[in-house]
Amino acid sequence: MRRRVRLILSILPVMLFAQPGNPAPAGTEGHAPESLQILVREATCAEASATSAAKLKATSLRDALSSSTAARTIFYVSPDGKDSWSGLLPTANQQGDDGPFASIERARDAAREKGGPNIIALGEGDYYLTQPITFDARDTGLILTARCSEVPVLHGGPRVGNWARQSDGSWTAPLTLPPEQGVGDLFVNRIRQTRARFPNAPADGDPRKGWLFAAKCEPAIDMREGNTRFCFHAGDVPDVGDASGLVVNIVGGYQPGSQWGNDTLPVVSIDGAGRTIYTKGTGYFFTAEGSRYFLTGAKGLLDAPGEWWHDLAAGQLRYIPIDQSFPDSVVVAGVLPTFLKLDGASGMVVSGLEIRDGAPEGSGKFYTETRGFGAIRIEHADGVKILGNNIENVGVGIHVTESKDALIAGNVIANVAGNGIYVGTNYGTFGKSDGARILSNHIHDIGKIYIETAGVWFQAADNVRIADNLIENTAQFGISGGSLWGSNDAVYDAVIERNVVRNANQQTADGGAIKMMGEQADSLNSTIRSNVVTGTGYLMNRPDGTFWPPGYENTSEWPTPISWAIYTDGKASGIRIEGNSLSDNVSAIGINGGWSNLVTGNVITGGSGAAFRVDDGTGRGWHPPWAQPNRIENNVVSIDSSNGLAAYVHAPDHGPGYVQFARNRYIGNLTNKSFRLAPRVMRFGEFGSLSDLQKVGADTGSIVAPAR
Repeated sequence: MRRRVRLILSILPVMLFAQPGNPAPAGTEGHAPESLQILVREATCAEASATSAAKLKATSLRDALSSSTAARTIFYVSPDGKDSWSGLLPTANQQGDDGPFASIERARDAAREKGGPNIIALGEGDYYLTQPITFDARDTGLILTARCSEVPVLHGGPRVGNWARQSDGSWTAPLTLPPEQGVGDLFVNRIRQTRARFPNAPADGDPRKGWLFAAKCEPAIDMREGNTRFCFHAGDVPDVGDASGLVVNIVGGYQPGSQWGNDTLPVVSIDGAGRTIYTKGTGYFFTAEGSRYFLTGAKGLLDAPGEWWHDLAAGQLRYIPIDQSFPDSVVVAGVLPTFLKLDGASGMVVSGLEIRDGAPEGSGKFYTETRGFGAIRIEHADGVKILGNNIENVGVGIHVTESKDALIAGNVIANVAGNGIYVGTNYGTFGKSDGARILSNHIHDIGKIYIETAGVWFQAADNVRIADNLIENTAQFGISGGSLWGSNDAVYDAVIERNVVRNANQQTADGGAIKMMGEQADSLNSTIRSNVVTGTGYLMNRPDGTFWPPGYENTSEWPTPISWAIYTDGKASGIRIEGNSLSDNVSAIGINGGWSNLVTGNVITGGSGAAFRVDDGTGRGWHPPWAQPNRIENNVVSIDSSNGLAAYVHAPDHGPGYVQFARNRYIGNLTNKSFRLAPRVMRFGEFGSLSDLQKVGADTGSIVAPAR
């Protein structure tokens, strides 16, 4: 193995730099996300010095500041302020009759009254929001930022107090909310708690525990009926008594084993005799035998430490503490999916804030408006900059809709229910969000409730650049882009470069670290280059409820493959996948349905599946006049898995001309079955060696390098 690693390292510089125009390897331009966040905070805080701004100019974010802050009026806000004061002082004066405002809304209104370029500077402390704060065209160019060296914390709901211990060991507190609001999440000392559920969440956090599994319906139901009902095994579902508020969180797909998404579906009724749960469907999602699920939200399910339940009608919150220190804890009821809404507020800057503890709404099915939230939500506002913020325990971190030239940089986004960052459009209007730059953010623990999500998700966004981000621990995708609805949300000229993506696709059976879609069926002219991807996995169970073991890849067992480091889907064509380092993933690079893609200069090591998987599935029968073969060339591949599968091509409709291999270097466990092709054109049928691949004209100049 040590010799093999030396060989790979000796080849790597040649592979990365031999071709003109290849970019530098990951990390040469960008700064570490946390370091950059500190620089951004220093350079964009209210009293930023010229020295701080100069430090930022030495990074890739040299244009992050709109203009000098010297000529701007600063309106101060503090938890200790009063809205009757002038807001022109950072702290109260000695007389105690003037000082900062108490609310962001009052500072916003004062800035509007003054007119011109202004700054709202938030001081240290906690701000408990009960309604979203909205900015519009009157706030164009406004800077909303922190005071220097201070960390204002915006919470997405009220702090809950007046707790009383009950005889059963639970605690209750009064919490009356407006009819349109509900408690989406509960946070104790900044940690998300568990809404009452069955089965209980596993204490050790094992994602393979805590599930029920849908039964086969007798008589069988149409696949699309699985959107609104599914069947359960005898004895699985408890008697919950009053089922009001009951929700099923279910993971499913079109057929058994295809767990590519989930949804939270309100329960309409439970037929105990027919062992059927009827739900309020979305018109999109499907379930089948083996779909895994749990129930949540009913009072009768409250039985484990860390669980909570809110009686909206009675205005009472009930919670079972994890430990005896609870009475001294800070408890926040997350009621807001959106904290700050920038609607038409072009040129605004939001920087240096901590935004946390909100409601989990924000990511659902494609054809619904449940994607229409975001802790920071930007609509029809061009040139907005979101810089150096810390966003945690919310539904969606940052949501950009039909807004051009957004800059999202130096933020830390963590523990969100759905997408970390979404850039795109509204279904029905389809306005675009071109020119977005998503740079040097640290995005981690994404898709805590809605698994069909990404650290960064983009559509209807031409010329987007996603670079130098660190993305870790995502339910499905690290970065996902491209069209879902055809030409309405098409993406062109995207660049995804120098990102590090670790441990993507930890909750589904169909996902990966970096994905591009192309439902519009033309050339995307986009590039995925110089990224580092490791640890892309999966979570998949069989219809009987048993799970596939970690690292398992059996190409004779449907569905397969189930996980990729980088892949294209939905006829995505004209993409250059270049100079990426892909290690210890399941499958490395997949092409599904598209033409004229180039895979070159990548280094692939480890993994349990094929290094390359090429499939005509989403483009079967589609052969446009401009189509050229997909090309896989000048890559270095170390085959370490026992199956020794280097490439799997399944293109029976297009034949071997669908993909051409050239000048790749293979190291390690290659056999006479290392290449698998359909149609069966090699001498022994479907499987063959590199020599067999070359004899049928599908490979030119590739070699098996000795492990020296």
